[in-house]
Amino acid sequence: MRIKSLVEKMGGVVRVGAKPFDPLSRKIMSKFLDVDRKEFSDYLDYLTCFGGETYLNEVFYKLTMYNNGLPSYCYPSDSPIENVVIKKGEFGCFYGEGESYQTGYSLSNAIKKMENRIPTNFLPIENNCGDRICLCIKGEKIGQIFYWYHENEWDEEDYFDDFGKTMPEEVKMQNMYLVGEDLYDCFNRMVLEEE
Repeated sequence: MRIKSLVEKMGGVVRVGAKPFDPLSRKIMSKFLDVDRKEFSDYLDYLTCFGGETYLNEVFYKLTMYNNGLPSYCYPSDSPIENVVIKKGEFGCFYGEGESYQTGYSLSNAIKKMENRIPTNFLPIENNCGDRICLCIKGEKIGQIFYWYHENEWDEEDYFDDFGKTMPEEVKMQNMYLVGEDLYDCFNRMVLEEE
C-alpha cells in the first residue's frame, strides 16, 4: 500500500493515549462512503493499516494548500466579504468508528457535530483544534481532501443580510481549502517545519 509506505517514511503514526492500533475494516466504513470507489483507496488503506485516533508521529508536518492559499470559493473583488488566504495548516487526529474509540474521536459523532457546518457531500475525517480535514465523497471533487477552517465559517443568515438572497451551495466552500487530490497527495505535499 502506497499510503503505508509514505506514512512510514514520514515517521509513522501514533494512537491517542498510546493505545494499540485498531484498524478499521472497509465494512465499517461502508456506512459512510462507497468503499469500492478508487478515489477513497488511500483513505481506506490508511484506516485499514492504522485505524482512527491516530496522528502523525512527527507533529511538525504542515499541510500545504493548493491555489496559493485561496479557498475553493472566492468572493468577487467588489464583494463586501474578503477571501481568507491560508498558506499552511495543521494536521490533527483521524476519526475512527467502533467500540474502542472515544466519543470525541468517533466518525459518526463528528458527522453529527459538523452537520450543517460543512458543505454537503463532505465527510469530516480528521480534527485539529476546531479545524477539520474533509474528504469529498460525491460530486466533481470526489476523493479530494480539503481543510475546513473554522475561523471563517459561513453563516446563511449573515449571507442573506449581506446579499439579500439565500446562500448558494458553492459559497459554502468559502472556508474550504484544497490540500490534496487524495490522501496520498495531501501527505506527500506536507512540509516538515521544525519549531
